[in-house]
Amino acid sequence: MAKPATIAAETPPVHPASSETWTRFRKFMAVFGCVFEMQDFPVRCHSNTCTGSPQVYSIVMQGYASGVSLVLAGHPFDTIKVRLQAEGVGGRFGGVVDCVRTTVVHEGITGLYKGMSTPLVLTGMVNSLLFGMQYNIEHELSKIAGREGKPLLQDTMQAAVLSGAAISIVVTPMEGIKARLQVQYGSGGAAKFQGPVDCARQVYRTIGMANGIYRGWLPVCISRMANFSYFGSYAFISKSLHKKFHGEAHEGKKLPLTASILAGGSSGFCYWLTCYPVDVVKNKIMAAPDSIVPKYKNMRDAFRQVYRAEGVRGFFVGFAPCVIRAFPANAAAFVGFELAMRYIPE
Repeated sequence: MAKPATIAAETPPVHPASSETWTRFRKFMAVFGCVFEMQDFPVRCHSNTCTGSPQVYSIVMQGYASGVSLVLAGHPFDTIKVRLQAEGVGGRFGGVVDCVRTTVVHEGITGLYKGMSTPLVLTGMVNSLLFGMQYNIEHELSKIAGREGKPLLQDTMQAAVLSGAAISIVVTPMEGIKARLQVQYGSGGAAKFQGPVDCARQVYRTIGMANGIYRGWLPVCISRMANFSYFGSYAFISKSLHKKFHGEAHEGKKLPLTASILAGGSSGFCYWLTCYPVDVVKNKIMAAPDSIVPKYKNMRDAFRQVYRAEGVRGFFVGFAPCVIRAFPANAAAFVGFELAMRYIPE
């Protein structure tokens, strides 16, 4: 008996638009897939050199070197900035000098370091993740564009937007606890919070996770996405300095520390110029009283209230200490990272 003829199943035609959409989706997911692959974290992730896949301990140490340097160099300025932002125009302080004087007179020099323990411990971990994600995403973007392993400035800036959005999930609780402790004007037994752990516990018990620990996530996310100006300016400036010091023919040579200081400090200026009003709103939301009915319904409401009460000037309160802090703190962060790259074994 003859076998029945096999009828080949007809493959339905794929619409060109659907195929293109699916390809784009796969590329997009590939970019985010590379974010958390620890084995791809770089040791060399600055504009001049990108080599190797180091051990995790070296990545962590580099991140901690950068984070600790940033916090130690800039936290007193940050405390003054946050206090001025939280008080706003016409608040308890008559300006930067008055804020410093009042803080030191009533709380001692340690008042300038309130809330430092949390970022001092966690910023290293955050920087490890951030620098690693930045490297992975920008190299994945360069692969998608057909520039294998040679990211351009646009790749660096696009990657910074994505890595900034991702890291905001980690840094929002840290930023919130830090802001609450920085605007705590009492000390000792009179203080509401006895430290970062006690602060987190009380906030969680009072208003929960979403409205407490993660209050202010959206402005944190937007301000972190502004890292495009941070990493972008650092890459541009350091590349320009590299050409000046070494020319086009020596791409693998490291920049002298003076050049790293200039590039890192300048990148801090560029960053704050792009996102300072959002940072003001972020700290107002985070430093507001922890009540069931929040002072600000959301970020848009915070912008509206600040503008009505203080005008445009309200969005730039505390800008002076922020700018003063920007150069030394960010220069210290990049120098710490560069020194760790050079001296910590892979």
